[in-house]
Amino acid sequence: MVVSAASEVVRRSHPLAADVGDTQVLLDIEQGLYFGLNAIASSIWRRLEQPVRVDALCRALEADYAADAGRLEADVLAFLAQLEAQNLIDVRG
Repeated sequence: MVVSAASEVVRRSHPLAADVGDTQVLLDIEQGLYFGLNAIASSIWRRLEQPVRVDALCRALEADYAADAGRLEADVLAFLAQLEAQNLIDVRG
């Protein structure tokens, strides 16, 4: 499924997460893979604990990071697409 601003996303329960300094590391035991997330990606991952619409997620991030709305949405959509490709999130809508 293609992630869009109208999609609702939520993280899956199977990856284990641990904070390592300013980054967060995800370990997906099912796939035998690990992922390192920078500070902004870690912030997004934490916000995906509960289902959230992508447009609402972007608005919250804009407030926190004072980022350009168009650029931020494009970056968030690209990151969410990567998470979905690795089977780390569920996407609805």
